[in-house]
Amino acid sequence: MRIIKYILDRVFATLTWFAFLLLSVMTLLIFSDVFCRYVLNSSIAWADEVSLILLIWFVFIALAIGVRRKRMATIDLVTLLFPGHRLLDLVVTRIVAFLTLCFGVMLIYFGWELIKIGSYSTLASFDLPSYLEYIFIPVSGLLVMYSALVQLFQSEAASREEDYLDTIFLKKAEPHV
Repeated sequence: MRIIKYILDRVFATLTWFAFLLLSVMTLLIFSDVFCRYVLNSSIAWADEVSLILLIWFVFIALAIGVRRKRMATIDLVTLLFPGHRLLDLVVTRIVAFLTLCFGVMLIYFGWELIKIGSYSTLASFDLPSYLEYIFIPVSGLLVMYSALVQLFQSEAASREEDYLDTIFLKKAEPHV
């Protein structure tokens, strides 16, 4: 199990850097297209399509990272009404993890359906299959499922451990693996 955690920690770290790269390229591309359109009176023909693909990829990578870091939107009404009840907190946490797991399954299923549909057409600006737009949806679903399973079955003490992504991006000491 430790080797799987080690590998997936590195996958999430790589995806985080890739998300930074996607956002940077997308910003630069949109800025260049606006500059060309309004200053040079000529736009970059493929910029809109590539920016949209990069945005879709970024959103689904960020979704997987957000679930991993427990940054998803939750409703805390139950835990706010009954503060200090550890059992209730545990039950609510497990229910949220289970629903997140179900969401990951849906991402895989419907992402795969979009990929199948996109395999019949090509992108307008390039002669590439349209499924490239949706390739990160099922990947994100797998990573969401992994994170939800970890949250569903991990102990309360393990849930308070420092995340590997924090050790990289917040410059904290790396935990022993």
